[in-house]
Amino acid sequence: MSNSKAENFLNVRDLVIEFRNRGKKFQAVKGANFDIFKGEIFGLVGESGSGKTTIGRAIVGVQPLKDGSVFLENNLVAGKPTSLYTLNKEIYKRLKNIDVKLSMTTSYINNLIKDLKKVYENFSQSNSDIDAKQASKMLKKNKLTFVEDIVLNNLKYVNTIIKYFDRINKFTNGINEYNPEISVQLEKAIILKNNKTKESVMGIKESFEIIYKSISKVKSIIKKFNKKEETNISKLMIDVFSELKIAVAEQKTVLEEIKKTIQYEFQNLALSAPTTKRDKFKHYYWKMVYIDRDEFFLESKKQLEIELNNPSKNKELILKIQDFISDFWSKSNINLKSCEELLDYISNKDKKQNVNVSALLETLKNTHFENDLKKIINEQKVLSQKEIDDLNKEFKSIKKIVKQNIVKDEESIQYFYKWRNIEIDYSLESRESIIELCEFLELPSIDELVKSSYLFENQTRKQKRLNRKNIQMIFQDPGSSLNDRMAIEEIIAEGLENFTELFKSQEAMQRYINEHNEEFPDSMISFEDVKSKDVKKHIILKLISSVGLLPEHLSRYPHEFSGGQRQRVGIARSLAMRPKIIIADEPISALDVSIRAQVLNLFKKFKEEYDLTYLFITHDLSVVRFIADRIAVIYHGQIVELAEAEELFKNPLHQYTKSLLSAIPIPDPELSSKKDLVVYDAQKEHFDYDFDLPSFVEVKQGHYVHANKRELKIIKKSLI
Repeated sequence: MSNSKAENFLNVRDLVIEFRNRGKKFQAVKGANFDIFKGEIFGLVGESGSGKTTIGRAIVGVQPLKDGSVFLENNLVAGKPTSLYTLNKEIYKRLKNIDVKLSMTTSYINNLIKDLKKVYENFSQSNSDIDAKQASKMLKKNKLTFVEDIVLNNLKYVNTIIKYFDRINKFTNGINEYNPEISVQLEKAIILKNNKTKESVMGIKESFEIIYKSISKVKSIIKKFNKKEETNISKLMIDVFSELKIAVAEQKTVLEEIKKTIQYEFQNLALSAPTTKRDKFKHYYWKMVYIDRDEFFLESKKQLEIELNNPSKNKELILKIQDFISDFWSKSNINLKSCEELLDYISNKDKKQNVNVSALLETLKNTHFENDLKKIINEQKVLSQKEIDDLNKEFKSIKKIVKQNIVKDEESIQYFYKWRNIEIDYSLESRESIIELCEFLELPSIDELVKSSYLFENQTRKQKRLNRKNIQMIFQDPGSSLNDRMAIEEIIAEGLENFTELFKSQEAMQRYINEHNEEFPDSMISFEDVKSKDVKKHIILKLISSVGLLPEHLSRYPHEFSGGQRQRVGIARSLAMRPKIIIADEPISALDVSIRAQVLNLFKKFKEEYDLTYLFITHDLSVVRFIADRIAVIYHGQIVELAEAEELFKNPLHQYTKSLLSAIPIPDPELSSKKDLVVYDAQKEHFDYDFDLPSFVEVKQGHYVHANKRELKIIKKSLI
């Protein structure tokens, strides 16, 4: 959604906002993504309750975010970075949930088949004809609708999971360019594993679609019993059983596939887990590809004894086992505590004269490292600092290996498997892939590396304070947004009092001097003549004048003004902060038609004068066409179309946008009577969204639309 020719100024990424209502969560904004370029007026259009104002409030920082982030000039101003661990946790939880529901669905389908078989047998064995009413009564026991609802819910669950996969890929792809600490290998590993799991989920989705269609067909067949006309019961039953057979077959496929998919996703979860939560994942995968060090050491000693007592000694194997044992680091074959104390003694000889060196030396075993320590102490060698550092580094590595208590050497592992007659089946994942995963689990997680990136640095109190100044909001109801107990001068000055640098700084004073000297060349002033209170008064007078009010209005109160005048005060109050961006939340909807044009002209005027960027929120497309450079259309928290203003009006692509445009009133009664209103019915328009997921796609340069594959084909045909 970026434009190479324009400078990205404000970026909204994966914005999700939730509200609670009677214990239930309601998603008001559903993963909104858009960019606002520097110096532009960006229009956000939609009907009441679509989530426009909620997005504006989130950008200003007064609305908590469920997920997503907002950046202003590449600095995080709201939200937090995408967490792969959180997304993978959600995917894993949903897959497990589907697994539980599958057993329920299988049980119901099996019961359904049993019930239908009874009905069929009754019909077959009955000598008298059974009419449709009796048949319908018997079939009412079947819980087809319940099964259908479960499958549909599973489909929706799978769709959400697929969206999570897409978001992970989108976030991870090319992340090395922004944060070089995240290796290309790790980036590729995440995307490969993510795609593998997604592919498996797509297979499950296809099976659910077949099951859903089969159950729906069975429902439509059974409905025929409710008709008064005579029905061939045998044929209907055969049709029902054939459809249920398809459903059962697909159900079996899903039951097999879901277990595999959960294992795949467990790997994704492990790879994204924070360092503090990785131990359980490490031990799980270590057991799959590595072996226990203590077990290997004991087994090696046992096998050595067997070979030594064997009349036909295998000298090569004996040497190999002796080599394994001679320098093997394990809890039972190296004394870590003594090694540590002796290393401290070597490093700080003068400080530790009371150490019983002889006793410690006696406790050492026969690994190469321990023998080296013995030699150094017995020969009273004087080591350089570098040699001491190397010894400590080697000991640290030994400690880590002993603590992990695993053997990674492939040859040793194969010998152990042979001795114990162990056969390993890696049908779920290749050994190499799991070993690669184990290696990545030793590195910091991608979430931790992302959080340490400059893009996602935690805001300091100073930065948060600066954001309040840089991002201002003009409210829909000018009356409610002004304090009735404060005079207009106090209202405009309130922000200046909180950010005194706006009138006390050298820059503010210089601006005042320049403006004063330009206006009064006969009575020029310098820094020595300037007082901060004069600068503040000048700013307030200039602002009140620029919005079309008079200096005498400063002593009045909000109730003494009309709606349009109150909104002008609101604009002056925002401009006093010298913001970088203004969120204008339906600033003219409460005003008379005659006043609207004047206020809109003020917005355009101040855009140039103060180098401002606007997010202009409205439900009136005719207004936004006049003022906006680009427009995003939002419906029920989802941005459905985004394009340049003229392009959107000349070539609307989404049915909701067409509906909004058709609702714009035409002043000419004759033309208005001939106009066809486009009625938007979301369920009718997007009937296949459960089966064919929509995405936000650029269909032509700078023109984006939220559509699925079927809709995109229609859109692309219309563009030819």
